[in-house]
Amino acid sequence: MSNAFWLVTVPNEGRTPEKTFERLRAHTDGSSKGYLVQVPSLTVGTLDSLMALSDDMERIDMSIEQAVRKIERQYADVTPKDREPLLIDAVPVDRYLPSFVWEHAKYPHRRALPELVASLRQAVGQVEDELKHLAATYADKTQKLQALTRAAKGGKGASLTLSPLEEVLAPDVVAGAHKVDTEYLVTVIVAVPRAKEALWNDAYASLAADAVIVDGAACSPAVPGSAKKLAGDGEACLYALTLLKGKTGAGSYDGDAWVPGSTTDFVGVYAAAAKASGFTVRPFEYDADKVARDESERQALSTECDRLHAAIVRWCKAHFAESFVAWMHLKVVRAFVESVLRYGLPVDFVTALLVPSKYREQPLQSALDKMFAHLDGEGALVPEDSDEEKYSNYVLQKCTAQMT
Repeated sequence: MSNAFWLVTVPNEGRTPEKTFERLRAHTDGSSKGYLVQVPSLTVGTLDSLMALSDDMERIDMSIEQAVRKIERQYADVTPKDREPLLIDAVPVDRYLPSFVWEHAKYPHRRALPELVASLRQAVGQVEDELKHLAATYADKTQKLQALTRAAKGGKGASLTLSPLEEVLAPDVVAGAHKVDTEYLVTVIVAVPRAKEALWNDAYASLAADAVIVDGAACSPAVPGSAKKLAGDGEACLYALTLLKGKTGAGSYDGDAWVPGSTTDFVGVYAAAAKASGFTVRPFEYDADKVARDESERQALSTECDRLHAAIVRWCKAHFAESFVAWMHLKVVRAFVESVLRYGLPVDFVTALLVPSKYREQPLQSALDKMFAHLDGEGALVPEDSDEEKYSNYVLQKCTAQMT
């Protein structure tokens, strides 16, 4: 939620500041709530310095506001929707603004205005740099934690066909696969396209049907009934399958030299036949030690992320107040500079905070325009259908405060 607030500065025209403010409120009470802003006696300096500062004020104002918005967004990103609002001196923004008081200890009002503005910009710049570093660290840690968590849960989002098994299979799934690796038998992993799963279940035990010859009869190396589904997503499934490893024929002597018998690799033959049917045979390689290391790292990262989360929430609360207060001081300085250039010397004007009522911004603008139309009759009003920017006879800054 956000609220608009306007800083308006108008000349006293022979009245006391109190009378000027009362008159302003009388003309705008129907469209806004008004509060008098106590502006200290700032140092005017030279006309050239004021004009140079005025040229820079809009850019500096925007940069400080951007820093404030970044803090607000970061706080919103790491807190729930029913979060506590960001506070300034223990009160929300909409209560701080009407009670704005210049902080003389932090921002001495008798300093030259360029120095004062530079100190405001520097303070917020340091805060923005801290936020950038803190946010980058937190994002990096949380991304790593999410990746390890996905792997621990079976690797949602990882490719079942290509990814290491540690990334796609949870330890309990692997334990339930009853992997074997003996002299004669071995368990392999087969990646099956989702569209061919029915074909796989019907045909896996008959693939490479002539690979094994026993007593003149041929059969597949696949052990019937051994296929077990371990995981699946929208594109593929993983099955564990037990195969005969291979067969070594009898050796013989060639003279005095022993010649080993030939070896048939049933796994390779089966893999080739499976590939021809669209299935991918993979070794059942699962590094349990790596899984344990990843789990240890995941727990450490989880603790670190919790610590960083708490730290970034505290940081946002503390530095939002600092940055917003700096922004409001800059707004007051900007109002002062533009008013001196608009109304001249000696300083004789009043700054007020107007909080427009809901749906009453246009009537408020019209009331102000009408009230101060006499200050400069030339070009004061621009036709509504004109593309030219409307010239204001008074100093006005329109702002938005996020009620985070």
